[in-house]
Amino acid sequence: MRENTMTTFKLDPEIRAKLTQKSNIMGSLALAKDWGLIVFAFGLSFLWPNPLSFVVSMILLAGAQVGLSILMHDTSHRALFSNEKVNDFVGEYLCALPTFNSLAGYRAYHMAHHRLAGTKDDPDLHMTQQYPVSKASLGRKLLRDISGLTGIKSLIGLLGMKCGYWRYLLNGVTERVSYQKPQTWRNYAKYFYFNHGLISIAWQIVLWGVVYMLGNGWLFLLWVGAYLIPFPLFLRVRQIADHAVVEDMLSTNPLLHARSSKANWLEKLLIAPHHEHYHLEHHFLATAPSWNLPKLHAILVKEGVIPPTNQASGIIDVLKRATQMP
Repeated sequence: MRENTMTTFKLDPEIRAKLTQKSNIMGSLALAKDWGLIVFAFGLSFLWPNPLSFVVSMILLAGAQVGLSILMHDTSHRALFSNEKVNDFVGEYLCALPTFNSLAGYRAYHMAHHRLAGTKDDPDLHMTQQYPVSKASLGRKLLRDISGLTGIKSLIGLLGMKCGYWRYLLNGVTERVSYQKPQTWRNYAKYFYFNHGLISIAWQIVLWGVVYMLGNGWLFLLWVGAYLIPFPLFLRVRQIADHAVVEDMLSTNPLLHARSSKANWLEKLLIAPHHEHYHLEHHFLATAPSWNLPKLHAILVKEGVIPPTNQASGIIDVLKRATQMP
């Protein structure tokens, strides 16, 4: 590895401009892909109701929830639509709120992650610094996800953040918001309202209402089950893949503190939609729309500036590295 080249490599300004160019058509297609997957997943169990289709639908719905979360991430960088108002509207109302998230809260949190990545102050470091762990330890974490415990805790945390009770953090840490005056339940209810909490609830009613009008209101439980079980599981694996067991977790160089992975079609559908597996590339050029990340990846590979440690052949490879104790 050419260390000097790796630490000094910069993109040509013209190439950089092309890679950061937005496309309303591509942004719309990305959004349609996730909502189309939601329709397909519900339709699968609607047309062929059986235990297998229910499980498959839940997994697909979780993949769509991951996809919406990644599009929320992209809109936090204003990298989905060329018009900022459209970008923020889509990010909040069509991506964040259906899963009880907040674009404004996420943007502030995530920008801190990018600003402090590679330092001990990175808010996301809490989730990945303990790796590698034993297989038993990783198994316990995944078991908490599969049992629904992680999902329930995450939902409670998001509701508490919408109420202004906890600070907006997505790293598993809970921190009370400090106020000059004691807060009443009315104060927290106001925060919940102004943080669009009622709209998040309205989204759940809409989803239930659609399947109810089709005569199968109970299918909404598939959305709930997906949110509480496979969704947190997929997000945990994604976190491990993005920043755990990398070349140098405490380097401010994105070529060293993030990972670039290959992904098969199933991983792209469920765990790494919208080219999320090119996370090193995203940190290298955070304003590049997701559909341009493969192009950036090809450039970085050609230049030979990605350390072997920060390249993985897929999710299985990532999990093996995450459990290889020294």
